[in-house]
Amino acid sequence: MSTSLAEGSTPVADAEHGWIRYWPMLWPPIIATIIITTVWESITVYFDIPPYFIPSPSRIFEAFWAAPGTLLWHSGITLLEAIIGCIIGSFLGALLGTGFAYSSLLARGLLPFVIAANTIPVVAIAPIIILWFGHGIESKIAVTTFLCFFPLALNMMKGLQSYDRVIMDVFHVAAASPLQRFFKMRLPSALPYIFVGIKINVSFSIIGAIVAEFVQADRGLGFVIMTTYRNLNMPRLWAALAISALIGMVFFALVSLVERMVIPWHSSMRTES
Repeated sequence: MSTSLAEGSTPVADAEHGWIRYWPMLWPPIIATIIITTVWESITVYFDIPPYFIPSPSRIFEAFWAAPGTLLWHSGITLLEAIIGCIIGSFLGALLGTGFAYSSLLARGLLPFVIAANTIPVVAIAPIIILWFGHGIESKIAVTTFLCFFPLALNMMKGLQSYDRVIMDVFHVAAASPLQRFFKMRLPSALPYIFVGIKINVSFSIIGAIVAEFVQADRGLGFVIMTTYRNLNMPRLWAALAISALIGMVFFALVSLVERMVIPWHSSMRTES
């Protein structure tokens, strides 16, 4: 008989313990959502606020439920653009950030241009990128890639430069190869910074995809938002906004879950009792 069985634990009990373990992180947003939704609904009904000004949560849900398949299909297009753009932008940013960390000459030469590019508003660069890549999904992915490039490049550079010098001396005494120093010392030290950059990117990816759809698109949440705005169908517009916000929150939660699994040793992963 195993020790766990001898102590009276069961898989069901372990699973319940797992849910209880994460409950302190789940209940605050759940309670906050219920309170905000209730207050929002009460205010719009009590003051008889027109739906074209601020629709109530019930009207927003009705607008979604009137054609859920259509909204979900458009959401899938935006989601695809955001995921591909986030992956490409994060990968390219990580490569350049690694180059900056290992070459101060490269950092001094190119970092000012990277910062300058990041200061360009996405609404200004989106038409240019669409002109280069066309009106298809490629241009939306390119805009998202552009937005997701800078955060991870900067965080990757900062993370790879934030290793412990004493540990570096130990690796030097042990005659570790450059690859061993990178994968066993510098990269683990950089992981908290990398995850911060990825968390920023998952939000930027949704913004980039939707803004690109504002400029030129016949599908996606940005297209839905623009068409409903022109028709003053505010409940449907808010439904599209709610879906985009939900996608961003799910993205962020997934990255946080992966972060908790990859770097459980980091101080930020410790849950206060």
